Amino acid sequence: MSDSQTWSFDTIMRTPYLMEFNMTSQLWLRKHFLHLLAISLLAAPMLVLHDAAATEALSSKDQGYLKDVTRLEILQTEASEMAVLKSGNEQVRDFAREMIKTQSQLGEAIRQLANQKRADLPKEPSLWQKAKFRSLSSKEGSEFDLGYAKTIGVKSQENIVKLLGKIAERTEDPDIKAFALQHLSSATNSLETGKALLAVIKATESD
Repeated sequence: MSDSQTWSFDTIMRTPYLMEFNMTSQLWLRKHFLHLLAISLLAAPMLVLHDAAATEALSSKDQGYLKDVTRLEILQTEASEMAVLKSGNEQVRDFAREMIKTQSQLGEAIRQLANQKRADLPKEPSLWQKAKFRSLSSKEGSEFDLGYAKTIGVKSQENIVKLLGKIAERTEDPDIKAFALQHLSSATNSLETGKALLAVIKATESD
């Protein structure tokens, strides 16, 4: 059918499939055709508006929260993967492996949440975080272990704990609030473990 043809009831009814309808069905369709057409025309823009509303439901503040958590998660994962390969300290490697596991769970949860909210997430840390990573990667031996425990195990983990607490307190989105509260406990446990690791490394250095 060309674009210039008029979409009338009779035009539609002449299609081979609909010609097979019995007379009763045709009479019913003829009677209700305009009503059904009006409903379909009204429904289409409403569905588009609903879809757009879902896309815009997440505030810029909440989008910023998700991006900040993601950048920290990427930094900690990449630094911990480096620690597993680079450190000669078994305690550091054990902590790094646990961090990879914890951050993997956090990253998967935040990606699922972002997909649900149709939010874009960064694929790499911030410039400042990259600089921290480069500085850490330049260290060797006990200096690396100390730097990893201090930068990733404590300082970076403190940032995640503070950020998750802030999100839980300030977000107006119930799903994001639930996400923050769900991961706050494990983040706090990782911070305490990181502090203990740093204390052990410092004690070893002072001996």
